[in-house]
Parts: sequence; C-alpha cells; structure tokens
Amino acid sequence: MRHFVFVALALLLFSFSQAKDSLYLKIRIKGFADSRLLLTSYHGDKVKLIDTAFVTKAGFFIFKRGENLPGGIYMAVSPEKKKLFEFILDKNQHFTLTTDTANYTLNMKIKGSDENRIFYDYMRFNEKQFQENKLLKEKLDSLPKNNEAYILLTNQLDSINQLLVEYKLKVIRENPDLFVAKLFSAMREVEIPDSVLQSEDSTLPFKYLKQHYWDYFDLSDTRLLRTPLLSSRVTQYFDQLVVIQPDSVIAAIDEVIRKARPSEEVVGFLVWHFVSAYQNPKYMGFEKVFIHLVDEYFSREAIIYTTPSVLESLQERAEILRPLQLGKPAPNLLLIDTNNVFRSFMEINNDFTVLLFWDYDCSFCKKEIKFLQEIYEKTDFDFEVYAINTNGDHDKWKETVSERRLQWINVNGTLSQTPDFHDLYDVHGSPVIYLLDKQKRIIAKQIGADQIIPFLENYSKTEHLN
Repeated sequence: MRHFVFVALALLLFSFSQAKDSLYLKIRIKGFADSRLLLTSYHGDKVKLIDTAFVTKAGFFIFKRGENLPGGIYMAVSPEKKKLFEFILDKNQHFTLTTDTANYTLNMKIKGSDENRIFYDYMRFNEKQFQENKLLKEKLDSLPKNNEAYILLTNQLDSINQLLVEYKLKVIRENPDLFVAKLFSAMREVEIPDSVLQSEDSTLPFKYLKQHYWDYFDLSDTRLLRTPLLSSRVTQYFDQLVVIQPDSVIAAIDEVIRKARPSEEVVGFLVWHFVSAYQNPKYMGFEKVFIHLVDEYFSREAIIYTTPSVLESLQERAEILRPLQLGKPAPNLLLIDTNNVFRSFMEINNDFTVLLFWDYDCSFCKKEIKFLQEIYEKTDFDFEVYAINTNGDHDKWKETVSERRLQWINVNGTLSQTPDFHDLYDVHGSPVIYLLDKQKRIIAKQIGADQIIPFLENYSKTEHLN
C-alpha cells in the first residue's frame, strides 16, 4: 500500500511537472462564427503561423503541446488572417482566455495567468486614456493656440501621457520577474536631462540619445524577438541615429550584435536583417557593410538558417564585391577595339575615366549614351570614356558605333585577354557605369550618366579640402 502511495505521488508530481512545461491554452470567443482559430507570433517584422485549433463542443479553441512555446507576444487570428487580440506566453502556458467579438480587449477575462491579467489591465487603462486623449485633441483643434483654455488642455494631455508612463513604471517595479515588466521596460523612451538639452553644444542631445538608446531594451532577451518592438527599434536606431556612412554603419552593427549576445536567435535575426538591408544597398559604397557581415559573422560562427550552400553563396558574393569597393584599383580590362586592336583603359591619362558597359540593343543604353555624349563634348572635366559593348555581334556593334558617332574608346567585352567582365565588374545588365580617378581607383559605381558631372563637382571640392 505504501509502495502504491509513493508511485501515485511520483506520477502526480511528474504530471504536474509536465503541466508546468507544456502548452495548454483554452480560448473562448463569444460571437465568433468561424470554427477555426489560428495561433501566430511576431518574429521581427513578420508574423509566423504557429498552430490551428478547431472549436470544441463546449465552445473552446484548445492549443496544446508537450512543451512550452518560446516566450513572447502571440496572437489569436481569424482564418481570414485578421488579428483578433494579443496575449503573452512565457513560463506559465496553462491558462484560459474568454472574450467576445463586441470588444476583444475590454471584455477579455483571464483565468490562470497573472501576467496576462496585468497585460490586459494595462491595455484597458491605455484604451481609457486614449479616448480621453482623443476628446482633448478634438477640443484643441477648435481653439486658437496659446490662449488660456488651449494651454490648460495641453497640460491635461501631458498629464495623460505621464499617467501612462507611471502606470508602466509601477508594473516594472512590482513585477520584476515577469516578461510583461521586460516588455514595458523595452517600450520606455530615453529621457534627455535638462542639462543636456540646455547645453551650448547643440550636438549633445543627439549624442546622449544615441549613447543611451538601448538602456531599457535588453537585446539579449530572445522573447523580445517575438514582439513588434525589436525590429522597429533597430530600424529607428539606424534610420535616425547612425550616420549614413559605411564605417559608421559597420560600427553600429557590431555594437548592436554585441548587445544581443548570448542570444543566438537574436544575433541570427539581426545578421540576416542587416544582410537583407545591405546586399543590394540604396547607397553607393555600402557593399562594404555586406562584406563585413560575411567576413565577421557568417564565416566565423554558425548563424541560424545558414546552410553550407547558403554560406558558400554569401562568401562567393562577397569575393565578387571585394575588389569593387570604392577606393580599390579597378580590375584591368584588355579588350578588342573597332580596329581589332586590344586596348586597356590603363593607357588613359585623363584625370578621370568612365567605364561604360552597354548593349546596342538596349533602349535605355541609347538614352544614357546620348546624354553622355553631350557632357563628353561640353564639360570642363578632363575624362575619357572606355565603352565596353556586351553584345557578341561584332559587325552590328561596329555599325552602331559608326552610326552614333561614338568618338571615345570603343571595345567589345566578348573578346578579351583578361577575365570575363561580367565577373570582374558584377555586370548583369546594361547600362552600368563606373567612374575612376587618375590612378584608376573606383570613385563611383552604378550611377547614371546624369550623375557624373554633379558627382565630379562634389568630389573635386572634397578632394581639394583633403
């Protein structure tokens, strides 16, 4: 009998342990007509489908698994992919949510989850303040600025905002072990001290904000990856606080990733986020950022979702771009001209050299060449054009050169004593323009003919200053 009691007790403890570490989520939505409900989560700036549940006879949607889901904000979503409401999953994933379609948030009842009770108490409080805020703003719109009533209403608006801040700070103080506290902390904005705002150095507030931007946001907490906060905060940081210059971006990337360690999942998300942003950069010269990501992260550690073939492709791409960075010597080309003589742009002694990759069948090339001819004949800048035709029909190419009276150095890329120009210059379409200085270093790339003179004007001023 005693043996049986011990066994029963052991089984009870085992089942309780399982319950603590497994998902069992019951959801009832009064007035919800669909028989299916989707469980989704945030993942950076995207939403990920986790599971689907069908309504039971008792009217519940039940999501269950043998283990907990990773912590974060999850969503109940209709089969039409409309978000119904959010809730938190963290350590305790055994609870019940009951609401109705009249108002998912205000009518939400939570059983078995203090964390979600706190979360929804805040959302209800926030909704109340939002409605009061809305009414005050409507009154403000009907008043002339700076009169007594206007100033009074403005102060009331500030008080509402302060109430919301204080509410979240109270939750953070009283629930330091709950994810909801970490979530509210991540929402905090950095407050710049008056002494900084009033400083004679006008750049000090910017520097202070950048230095303290991540004070309340724990990048190493993987749970924040499953909220809408992480992706938006990273984007805001790089858009507003990081100088648009490759070395500055690289330094900021390294700092952000350092703060994300030891979370391999957040590090992986960030590395892929930056690769997506800089593999086809908006700004010239930012291939340097992509190369840095490949060299410093993909090639040195295991980044999630990186298969051997993906890693190989990234490294191959980095090797193609490496010699084409701004300031690097332009790879030599030795190509045949219209007189069947091999010519290299290295023989050009002008201050600048334009490498033009073009195709005589390309209508856009025709427009670019026409504009390039105009500035070639009129500009005071000393440059020569080395025009590489990418089409293999030599007779048609020579005929086009003659018809359009192209007086610069004309060569054909299909007859070469140097490696394939497609690989050397990453040319996969036309037209493509590279601009070289007197030493044949790349100073601009992938620009339009109309950008050449403005670039040279700015470049000449900068070089003079240096």
